[in-house]
Amino acid sequence: MNTGTVALLVAVVGVAGTLLAPVTTAWVSSRSRRQEFEFQQRSELTKRHMDDEQANLERLRDTYVALNSGARRYRFRMMEDLYAIRSGTAPDPATEVARVEFQDTYAKAQMLVPDDVLRRCQAVRVALADARKLLIPLAGDAGDDQQKWQEAHTFLMEMWEAILAMQRAMRQDLGISTTES
Repeated sequence: MNTGTVALLVAVVGVAGTLLAPVTTAWVSSRSRRQEFEFQQRSELTKRHMDDEQANLERLRDTYVALNSGARRYRFRMMEDLYAIRSGTAPDPATEVARVEFQDTYAKAQMLVPDDVLRRCQAVRVALADARKLLIPLAGDAGDDQQKWQEAHTFLMEMWEAILAMQRAMRQDLGISTTES
């Protein structure tokens, strides 16, 4: 190769480099912006997913609190009614309000709560309904049948175990308690 050819090749490479430099720079810049945009999208999606999980956990926790307090309140109201019946007074209308509130909360929980926890909630719901069935005839008798009164009292006292089992299942589902006792 002679010097003229080498000089021509060097000139062609130089001109090509000069002409291709802006195109290469634009391509690298575009690729970098695209990667940054994709990273930002993934980051936003991850944050949204984490926010959704947190909102679902809070909704579940709120449902558990409502179920727990509703069951306890309804049971407490029935205990109060049981003693009122014994003393000859009528059951408090607040018991019916507590019953309806618990049933509404339970209905909402059916759409949110996992099956293993829902089974415990169902056991409490059935126990509360059974306790109510024991109290209704007593209210009509004005609590004169001591054996039926005692049966209702014993049932209400023993159903506390069903509420505790429901609480344990809820705590375990939330990751608060890892033991099932």
